[in-house]
Amino acid sequence: MARIVKGTQSGCDPALLSETETLALLSSGKHERILAAYFGGDEYLELRALAKAALARKSRSKGTVYVLPGIMGSKLAARDDAHCPTVWLSPAAVERGELITLALPSARKWSVSGVILSGYLKLWLTLRAAGFTPKLHPYDWRQSIVRSGRELADRIAHDAARHVMIVAHSMGGLVARAALTHAPRKKVRSVIQLGAPNRGSFAPVQAFRAVYPTVRKLATLDRRHSAEDLARVVFSTLPGLYQLLPQCPDETFDYFDIRAWPEDALAPRLELLDEANKTRQAFAAADGRCFSIVGVGQPTVTHALKSTEFEYVFGSDGDGTVPMTLAQWPGANTLYVQEGHGGLTKNTTVCAAIVDLLSHARTDRLLDKWSANDGVIKRVKESAMRHELVGKVCWNELPLEERRKILEPTISEEFRRLVQRTAVNT
Repeated sequence: MARIVKGTQSGCDPALLSETETLALLSSGKHERILAAYFGGDEYLELRALAKAALARKSRSKGTVYVLPGIMGSKLAARDDAHCPTVWLSPAAVERGELITLALPSARKWSVSGVILSGYLKLWLTLRAAGFTPKLHPYDWRQSIVRSGRELADRIAHDAARHVMIVAHSMGGLVARAALTHAPRKKVRSVIQLGAPNRGSFAPVQAFRAVYPTVRKLATLDRRHSAEDLARVVFSTLPGLYQLLPQCPDETFDYFDIRAWPEDALAPRLELLDEANKTRQAFAAADGRCFSIVGVGQPTVTHALKSTEFEYVFGSDGDGTVPMTLAQWPGANTLYVQEGHGGLTKNTTVCAAIVDLLSHARTDRLLDKWSANDGVIKRVKESAMRHELVGKVCWNELPLEERRKILEPTISEEFRRLVQRTAVNT
């Protein structure tokens, strides 16, 4: 049952619960107020209905499905810290400035302690309710995707199931591709990607440059470090992030070439650029068992222009994080949906389409075509983006809606207002 965590009003901290513990609480209705606040009222009601349906399902399993989260979607715990082992994502650890300890290489002993359920519980419950046996597969998103792929392949090889399927979000889609190069060919029956940056994304570019909205939001909670500190000391050291850099044939420069970057303190590391450029060749090609669900219709960085800094060009052909052109996996069956990157795993229609694809290898719920739009929505320079969120704010001051969206790469007017108010008062 639910873990008892000191310091919470009812003794239940949803962020620390496993999927089976959360399933039990949802089906019983216990801790309703806290769970509704954590997931959102409407989402809680839908999750509770799914939990009841999942537990009521008694038929034989339709098969084992590995569910992979995206970057930042797995919890990371420091095993050498008995006081507060969970660092990612613990608001208390963020406020104490402990994000800085995520940098690699590290003398600390780290373990992957689970999946951040707020982004993946609905998909997991939908699969259970449909008769599948879903297994969440967290991984250390800081490390090389190739390394994570080998670990997944090893787990699949030792799985007692005759066949398995994979549903993978964002970076998880590349981990799945890396695993396919090692896993037994006949054992993996199907692979479904959701918003996978098969040819990269501009999110890591912005993270290295301290202008990615999520990085700037986290920095407002960190009492000791700025966004620039986190970019320079932490994000620039993570091999997995480098392997998500964009590969754009129509760009005038190569993001894996250090000369393409502005010459300042926020430039990426040469040795990690070289390593990433080599390892991206290790991802498996698609075949008939592969599907790619691509989000479209959201303002997304599709290009970057360079002078003394980057200027980001936003278009509508993407999911807000991955441009449509960079999501393409040649040879895969591609489907489209007007949805944001983080919403792909929580979209009811998408979840139902995944059940269709796993069951019948087809679905009528999503679009099989999307007409590209070359129009430019806006252009924003890095210098302007660095003026976003220069103050600090306490976690407890954030409304519940802002807490739920802390990892989303958007900055709401409410979040701006809270940071500006704190800056003025200090």
